[in-house]
Amino acid sequence: MQFTSISNSLTSTAAIGLSFTTSTTTTATFTTNTTTTITSGFTVNQNQLLSRGFENLVPYTSTVSVVATPVMTYGHLEGLINEWNLELEDQEKYFLLQATQVNAWDHTLIENGEMIRILHGEVNKVKLDQKRLEQELDFILSQQQELEFLLTYLEESTRDQSGLHYLQDADEEHVEIYRLAESIDAQLKQMAQDLKDVVNHLNTFESSSDTTDPLHQICRI
Repeated sequence: MQFTSISNSLTSTAAIGLSFTTSTTTTATFTTNTTTTITSGFTVNQNQLLSRGFENLVPYTSTVSVVATPVMTYGHLEGLINEWNLELEDQEKYFLLQATQVNAWDHTLIENGEMIRILHGEVNKVKLDQKRLEQELDFILSQQQELEFLLTYLEESTRDQSGLHYLQDADEEHVEIYRLAESIDAQLKQMAQDLKDVVNHLNTFESSSDTTDPLHQICRI
């Protein structure tokens, strides 16, 4: 912003029995950088002053300097705004990138949570099957112990007894024991098949999952 220079000049001349001239000049310039110079001088006729006992008057000059204020032009302001817009666009792109990554991580967490829920249900089913197998194995073990007891008793009875009648009874008992053994063997085979089916089911579930998953080691059998 520029201001029109203003100059004021005042000159006064008075003669009171001598030649005395007073000249005052004030110059002020208003700009963004302002410098004001004030000059005040007195001019007196030297011969007249000497004749009246006056000495020469030395002119006096005073200069005042004001510190310049930095100027921001429209082009400079526009450049700063453009720079800020570019920085804002960069920050926006970075934020969108981070938001996309967070969304991907959230989707992965949801999928892993669903897999963990399914695996938890399968583990509970395996625990129930394992408990049922343990109960059946305990039952088979008790029948096996009972069979051993009967065989031991039969052997001791055959040693002490003689005659055809007792031998026939012993044969009948042997047949009954053999049938019982076959029944127990069939039950054992059925239990083995059930256990095999459970293992195959777990292995099938394991093969469909990601081998790099930390939960992969949990369901391996």
